[in-house]
Amino acid sequence: MKNKSFFLFGAFAAFLAVMMANGQQLTILHTNDMHSKLNAYGPEREYSPLVTGNDSTIGGFARLATLIGYERATAPENTLLLDAGDFLMGTLFHVPEEETGFQLHLMKKMGYDYITLGNHEFDFGPAALARIIQAADKRGGLPQIVASNLLFSEKSAEDDALEHLYNEKYIQPYVIVEKDGLKIAIIGVMGLDAAEVAPASSPVTFSNPFKTAAKLAKQLKSTQKADLVILLSHSGIYPLGTSGGYTGEDIEMAGKAPLIDIIISGHTHVATPEYILTGNTYIVQTGCDASALGVINLNVENGKISEFDFSLKKLDDSIKGDSTVQSEIESYISAIDKDYLFPAGLSYKQVVAATDFNLVFSYNDLQSSNLGPFLADASWHYLKNSGNNADFTIVASGTIRSDIPTGMDGLITTADIFRVMSLGKGYDKLPGYPLAKIYLTGREVKKLMEILVISRAGGGDGFLYPSGIKATIDTDKGFLKKVQKIEINSHELDYSKKNDTLYSLAANTYLLGFIGRIKKMSHGLVKITPKDLHGNPVADMKNQLVDIDKGTEGIQEAKEWIAVIEYMKTFEKNDQGIPVIPEIYRESVSAIVDIRK
Repeated sequence: MKNKSFFLFGAFAAFLAVMMANGQQLTILHTNDMHSKLNAYGPEREYSPLVTGNDSTIGGFARLATLIGYERATAPENTLLLDAGDFLMGTLFHVPEEETGFQLHLMKKMGYDYITLGNHEFDFGPAALARIIQAADKRGGLPQIVASNLLFSEKSAEDDALEHLYNEKYIQPYVIVEKDGLKIAIIGVMGLDAAEVAPASSPVTFSNPFKTAAKLAKQLKSTQKADLVILLSHSGIYPLGTSGGYTGEDIEMAGKAPLIDIIISGHTHVATPEYILTGNTYIVQTGCDASALGVINLNVENGKISEFDFSLKKLDDSIKGDSTVQSEIESYISAIDKDYLFPAGLSYKQVVAATDFNLVFSYNDLQSSNLGPFLADASWHYLKNSGNNADFTIVASGTIRSDIPTGMDGLITTADIFRVMSLGKGYDKLPGYPLAKIYLTGREVKKLMEILVISRAGGGDGFLYPSGIKATIDTDKGFLKKVQKIEINSHELDYSKKNDTLYSLAANTYLLGFIGRIKKMSHGLVKITPKDLHGNPVADMKNQLVDIDKGTEGIQEAKEWIAVIEYMKTFEKNDQGIPVIPEIYRESVSAIVDIRK
């Protein structure tokens, strides 16, 4: 099968070469939002990249390397390999990057020419990003980073290391490269929404992406005489549903910066099966998780794109992976085990549970997710079983990064669970967001549940899944009047002003950081003050971290993803002694009951 499919690819490439013979040709290979998915998934333990025809997993850098090599071989001198950001953050592979620079260097070895930064490259802050770049450079190099709307602080020193790398041209506002006589300018921007969801980027900020791109495109075409301007845009597009077409920042970009010829889009994890043409600007995106390689073959005549062929090459089991790349990845897994997982009593490929059904999460149907409630329950039970009881817990949809699929045998590994809740880090060496605990009055709990109801109506990253608490609502009621009854631990909550009892809420530190900002987010209509056990306002969430082992010196952080593994240990075991996720989670278990319905 592989040889036949590759032969067809070759025949098509030859056809295109003949078709475009009268102009200047360029091949653009591109990815976006790979999120450190170096191994394929479905689940990961079934991935066998060096053998074809035996698994249903999608993705993997070994397969990607093979396909890049094949596509590039047809016209290496006329080919560019680009990425539109969020190449990091999403698996255990990203954890050692500050020390190793492994992935960035591997991308260089695989042939990546130019990449831009996404919001998740800033997850650990600008200083950490600088260390990742420096580690990759020390390892042997990295692709050229192009980031056009970075703004560094004149007052804070926290972004000085990254600014130094910018001054040393590891990061450039634009690049110009020649291919087949074409002068090609490449720029890169962080979109408005991406910048908004990158709070850890501070003190780095970002100029307006539309104005920046429009100004640069005009300058590059008029002053630098660029034939083509390619934008690596971590901004995104969204399908309009049954009506067809697309919306989003990159559609807007095409209108506001019409001199841009091609937008390689990212951020929204949307795969475009065909190119989008807005005005004279072509827009494409590959989806996410290194599941496909975008391939553009274009022809330019008289300074204009005369032919534009786009296709998505799916990275599936028909492609035999590159053995050298996979060997490096396997060695990296051994290092992750030794330095990060073994001290926590875990290993990368360790089977931690089994399931007879998929636990799924989709932004298209957040209320039907069975994974969200499962994760919220995991934190609640983990804290209870460790003597750190919380009255209730919440998990936000934006921190859920992957499903838990059954695959062929239903076995779930440590790596699979980390993929689900892979964001963030705390103050120790173990990766992942730590859990913290704050205290609220009954009245504040009621306000929070009203916000939760609003978040559920709006969907998106702010959709919240609770555990330990139940609410009866009436969505026909007015603003902040929808919650009719609240129960905590099966007892009805008194949320009148006279009740000064404090109730504990546990969640990851990232989510809890937003609780105190609800007043600003609600334009002053809702005020919730996170408090400590004694009722004092919380000044630093670090002081509220849950210590999972009080018998050991220092704070032993309770990690959100570890909570899932610990919760699964409490399930009944099968004949092989493996915990099995119970049937109660086969369907969504809602803690919100709408009496209107």
